Amino acid sequence: MRKAEVKHRNTVKLERLQRFLAWTTERHPDFVPKKNHQENWFSVYLGHQPPEIGRAARLFWLGLDEPTVEANLQGSDPTTLIGRLLNRDVNQISCQIDVFGLEKTLDCGPVQNLLEPDFALRLADSASIEDFERNVCTAIGALVRDRLHVLERPFATMSDEQKARSLDRLPARLSRINDFAARAVDTLNEVIHELRYVVELRHGEVTLDMQRRIPGGQGHVLSEREVADLKDEDRQAMHAKFEMMIEEAQDFDLQLLGEKRLTEIFMMEPKKLRRTIRFAREDNREKMAFAVLLENNPRFVHYHKLYAARRITRTWTALLGPTNSGKTHRAIEAMTAVKKAIYLSPLRLMALENQERIESMGVPCSLVTGEEEIIREGATHYCCTVEEFSRFRSESWDVAVIDEVQMMADSQRGWAWVDALVSAYTGDLIMTGPELIRPSLQTLCDLCEDHLVVQSTKRLSPVDVARRSTTLKQLDAGSMLVAFSRKTVLELKAMLEMTGKSVSVVYGALSPEVRREQARRFREGEADIMVATDAVGMGLNMPAHTLCFYTDEKYDGIQNRQLKVQEVKQIGGRAGRFGHHDSGLITALDGQTLQSIKRLFYSEDLPVDLSQFQVRPSIEHLQAISELMNEPSLLRAWLTFNRNINYGDEFISILPDELAEWIKLIDDPTIDLPLRWIFACTPIRGGLDSPAAIFAQQWLKKVAQDKENPLPRLVIDADLATLESSLHVIETYLHLARTLPAHFPALEQAEQHRSLLNGAITRELSRQRKPRSSDRRRLAGGSRQCQKCGKAMPVAGRQFRLCQSCFNEKR
Repeated sequence: MRKAEVKHRNTVKLERLQRFLAWTTERHPDFVPKKNHQENWFSVYLGHQPPEIGRAARLFWLGLDEPTVEANLQGSDPTTLIGRLLNRDVNQISCQIDVFGLEKTLDCGPVQNLLEPDFALRLADSASIEDFERNVCTAIGALVRDRLHVLERPFATMSDEQKARSLDRLPARLSRINDFAARAVDTLNEVIHELRYVVELRHGEVTLDMQRRIPGGQGHVLSEREVADLKDEDRQAMHAKFEMMIEEAQDFDLQLLGEKRLTEIFMMEPKKLRRTIRFAREDNREKMAFAVLLENNPRFVHYHKLYAARRITRTWTALLGPTNSGKTHRAIEAMTAVKKAIYLSPLRLMALENQERIESMGVPCSLVTGEEEIIREGATHYCCTVEEFSRFRSESWDVAVIDEVQMMADSQRGWAWVDALVSAYTGDLIMTGPELIRPSLQTLCDLCEDHLVVQSTKRLSPVDVARRSTTLKQLDAGSMLVAFSRKTVLELKAMLEMTGKSVSVVYGALSPEVRREQARRFREGEADIMVATDAVGMGLNMPAHTLCFYTDEKYDGIQNRQLKVQEVKQIGGRAGRFGHHDSGLITALDGQTLQSIKRLFYSEDLPVDLSQFQVRPSIEHLQAISELMNEPSLLRAWLTFNRNINYGDEFISILPDELAEWIKLIDDPTIDLPLRWIFACTPIRGGLDSPAAIFAQQWLKKVAQDKENPLPRLVIDADLATLESSLHVIETYLHLARTLPAHFPALEQAEQHRSLLNGAITRELSRQRKPRSSDRRRLAGGSRQCQKCGKAMPVAGRQFRLCQSCFNEKR
């Protein structure tokens, strides 16, 4: 704004203020003017008493003379601009403006905008309402012409048709005058010049016709020369970018991407364009290589057709029903009635229990798990963990039993169940599980062109949910208390022992031998109560008449979540074991948890209807990919397999997240791929930062150097957590010793160490912890709620203010 204009506006503002103050002082003798007046001086008098002072301030501010002000204070026509202003109308006003010789009606925004200094101080003084409305349109016209001065000279050289077309394309809304002026310049450039053009890009068979346009925001009306220069500059940049894309593509045929995708890529930023073309090139190379591989190697085509089991039609006998309905018992009886059979379980302890059961029926049976082998000479029956079935896949069986078949839907281990179901060479394939897995079994059975027979089972002894919750003191001998973490299990053990009860415990970090000993103590009455994690929900057959839930939530590795319907039924169904009790009872340690458990226990199971079944590649698959793609990384070879091989629509290759993280730690390309595969398939208990994982990485390097691995030093006199970690190391050593005996020679010594550690852990679990005062308070105290969500706090957490879920959210 020019200095002269600023000076004029300040003069107008001061004169109007003085007229207002003189009028107000005369009409209202008690009126006291403000000491300081800001730029919009009228605003400080809005709301002043009497109200006419504020109304008068606005009218004087807009330049009305004294008679006109007084006339409008007595009553104003609400349809006039003055009336609308005084009545705080927020609707738009329109004015017909002379834009360099042509008329255009503009929407000037809300009426109250006239009070803004940019408008009000441009207005000439008005002696009437009519004068005021004319002055408004005159001032707005002058403002528009001032902002659009860049158009004045071009308009002088344009035809009337071009002028009219330009004004027609201008927006009618004059909300922000500076933006309006910039838009007017852009509109004029569009009318005068042809801003759109096509850049033709050619390289061999690759053609792109890019629709381009000179962008707006140039700030002035362009000349013909400027338009030509802008187009030429853009064409050069486009050709340079096209050459860069061609160079990045190398021998990759860009036409394979299709015109639409190629155009999208070309419009990317250069860095992203290079990366995208590079990925497309590598992906194409990968696909071409796999096309050759698929043509020459049938192992990569149809997963379920790879196995000899496709040469026979098998009968799938699915024993489906709730826990404690005799499913496993019937399956074991079928095994012992034939000459050669195999039983596959999800847990080592279940395999061990059923091996002992079969032998108690007079049938020699061998045990094979990852960490342990008990081979009976001449035995033709086996009990194994399901992952070990690959060692027996080529053999023929009279009966093959697959327990807990619902595990086929598990995201981490489901592949092992699918592999066993598809590949077992037997005429009689028996599986046990809950009813919810039936749709998935039918789908997989049909894919294998076998015959499915479903035999529904019913619970042998009834189980009910208690009407009222219980307490630790009220738990009777023979009850089982289920929590969902090792820490909570040990805390509850200590609290129960303060009530005078003897307690045995079971949780995931314990070895099968320790679990079996703890189960024996409870089964034979040496322990009054068993406290366990949800490990008891699968396989452990305990003679408990009451099953008490500590909480209805568990941590699933990502978050605390509510138990699922099937989890509650699987765990709760352990109450009232048939043959030991006539019925079972499910309860909880607080009323809220009990109501939740009751709702879940009586809810219908949602069917598990898999449309795709998880599988994973063999080492032969990965070696072929490594050689074909010249890919030294085991992880990348596996991911390459997953991207390119899906075995049709029904089977999908997967790499579980936890396994992928473990492979990253051992994926040294200088080590033979088969050796890395052996260590990748070795179960590492305790997590990837555990001593077992650290030792395994050290052992891998020594094996790669063809060195022997001695057994680590053993510490017996240690706390429970250290003993468990040491046992995990020994179990990892044992697993590797059975696979690589030449490099892990201390097999017998490791078995002795395992026995010593199991004994030490059992003694440590049998030791009663000295109670703390906080334990006594928690045991004696009543119920307590989370201060945030109001949910009942679990017994072991009542010294805290927040429940676990709310605490995690706060963190």
